[in-house]
Amino acid sequence: MARYTYPQFTAAEIGELVAARSDYNTGGLATSRPPFYEGLAGKRLKLVYDGGRKLDYDFLSAHELTWSDGQGNPRAEYYEALSADDSVILLVHTVKGSFPHEAYITTLELDARRVTTFFSKIGNDVSTREVDRDIVFGYIDDEGDSPSTRHELTDELVGKSIIWTYGPGFSIQHIYASKWYSAFVDFNTSYGGLLLSSPCNYVKINDHMYIYSWVETEGAGVQGFALMNLWTLHDVGCFFGINGSSQFECYTFGAVGKMAGQLANLAIPNDMRADMPWPPAMPGEGEVPAKGGESV
Repeated sequence: MARYTYPQFTAAEIGELVAARSDYNTGGLATSRPPFYEGLAGKRLKLVYDGGRKLDYDFLSAHELTWSDGQGNPRAEYYEALSADDSVILLVHTVKGSFPHEAYITTLELDARRVTTFFSKIGNDVSTREVDRDIVFGYIDDEGDSPSTRHELTDELVGKSIIWTYGPGFSIQHIYASKWYSAFVDFNTSYGGLLLSSPCNYVKINDHMYIYSWVETEGAGVQGFALMNLWTLHDVGCFFGINGSSQFECYTFGAVGKMAGQLANLAIPNDMRADMPWPPAMPGEGEVPAKGGESV
């Protein structure tokens, strides 16, 4: 994997890269991105997560918020919000002064009051620049009962493939190859199509809305995040991390999709430390081979 070919940084150096990009939120693939969602402005939301974590948000305007962990001491942040449909919203902001540097990437299902947040940070056990994340499910607290269900990890996308167009002349084919690994074909290189693989996660929001998130371990270690509407074949999302040019990035995007067919379901190991055992037992494993190569 390419995770060892990119320069590694200390946490202090990453802090300097983050501080150097005050305009980080203005870049990216904005051609197919819808207008920023302004419906959160003036609202207050209390998010309660399974396991006990809480976040209180006060949205001051279309791009300014304050938040706290439920213990007071609110922090001010810039944020971006995008609508995936009438009631599912993507909320993205970084955490100023965090060490290692963090971003909170949240999907709000407003009508069902369900929430999923990727608590993402730069650096993991194998690379100081590769993004790691905790995926936490919860709900919007309106002082009523907790919703009876949550968003959940899923394998319903496995075997499918979609070609996403982010703008004129820029398309990527995502291949949802297995429960823990995906691949994408980059048509925008001199090679005419470069195939790369990434550890990933899929989250089901509802019957037509899914999160697909991946870490580019064969690249610079950036995390990609896409909230996909399979009815309209449009997604909104963001990238977060230190890119191949050694610059910090955290920007939102949009893309238009086209189904590319149903592919084989590949059995790939799980690098994201979830609960799938690896390696699986092979047929006849542990048995003594008979003459002629057959098992007894």
